[in-house]
Amino acid sequence: MASHRPARSPRATFLSCCAVGAAAALALSACSSGSDASSGESGDSGSADGLDLKIGSILPQTGSLATLGPPEIAGVDLAVKDINDAAAGLKVSVTHADSGDTTTNIATQSATSLISEGVSGIVGAASSGVSMTIIDQITSAGVVQISPANTSPDFTDYDDNGFYWRTAPSDVLQGQILGNKIIEDGKKNVAILYMNDPYGIGLSENLKKTLDAAGVTVAADVTYDPAASNFTSEIGQVLGKDPDALVVIGFEESKVIFSNIATAGYDFPNVYGTDGNYGLMQPGDQPDIAGAQFTVPGVKAPEDFQSQLQELVKSQGSPELTTFSYAAESYDATILLALAALQGGATDGATIRDNLQSVSEDGTKCTTYADCADLIAAGTDIDYDGLSGPITFSDKGDVTEATISIFKYSTGNESEWVDGVSGKLS
Repeated sequence: MASHRPARSPRATFLSCCAVGAAAALALSACSSGSDASSGESGDSGSADGLDLKIGSILPQTGSLATLGPPEIAGVDLAVKDINDAAAGLKVSVTHADSGDTTTNIATQSATSLISEGVSGIVGAASSGVSMTIIDQITSAGVVQISPANTSPDFTDYDDNGFYWRTAPSDVLQGQILGNKIIEDGKKNVAILYMNDPYGIGLSENLKKTLDAAGVTVAADVTYDPAASNFTSEIGQVLGKDPDALVVIGFEESKVIFSNIATAGYDFPNVYGTDGNYGLMQPGDQPDIAGAQFTVPGVKAPEDFQSQLQELVKSQGSPELTTFSYAAESYDATILLALAALQGGATDGATIRDNLQSVSEDGTKCTTYADCADLIAAGTDIDYDGLSGPITFSDKGDVTEATISIFKYSTGNESEWVDGVSGKLS
């Protein structure tokens, strides 16, 4: 399908703030828990520090992906701190709002509130299914939506007028790398149990393509309703095929699925999971899933980055982070919004949209907001390489290469990173 994104100028082509005036006229006070690092207005209005950028996040504080919310929100907050500490041409403020999950209408309410507040960009949602419920609402308002965790292939060719982006790779890549891992482990007869939503469907389809191409038998391919109270019937269907590997693609309901698997007596070293259910089982939880392996888009969070995140949440009075999934992608999404605004010379959504691809590719490489801002001030075209990877955007808003991490559980439900596999998306 042909690209639906407008051509992008490498410098400030769209400096009009007419769209921003409309957004600012709608500005209301924040309605959800926030981290207001500054009180800037949306648009190209300036302050003593230069431009004022107002953004929001719609990330899971409740619901089936609530375990992913804390590291993602912390990633956004740390990026806001680093941008404001740099005092280099732009000041940013953020309001955090809950995404809930697909069983609620929380995300729609959050999007309405943030758009009314006059944000120019929104980081989120985490769930592909949730993003599908709000993408039209956000992008039709001329607000940039940039997700740190959406992986459904459905977004690649979605008609969003160029306003939707993501720093996590499409599940075309995760499906390939998960499939290759299963093949490398010598599995020949694989069963797949996946949730019935865009995330589960897209990932299972790409996993099957990889397994089929290698001649591995997909013995069972069963979908389930994540709102169900138990999954004994579905477990019976997949285990009835006597698989030597079982892949579970789901969210928080996977805790129940893991219990059903344990009750059925299936060995967890033959179980594989994905980013949606990695980190659910914490040390001391039951059942013990020692041996189970999970793929998670993104690099292993660097130790100093983890320390900075922990220090930040401690200063906020929040609990210590137990997982860092998508923290780097959230950090990079926030930095990219700021750099696109800074390069474009304005903070309206259209300007950010029209500069996002440019700041991610084909320029002088820089790895921090401060260094990139200095280059922009000198009139230099930049190429931001972030914590999550090189983040070279395609003209459809997808990253064109990324790393998939592999984690493995040991006795007591301790988990550790064991490998990172990089790949490219065409």
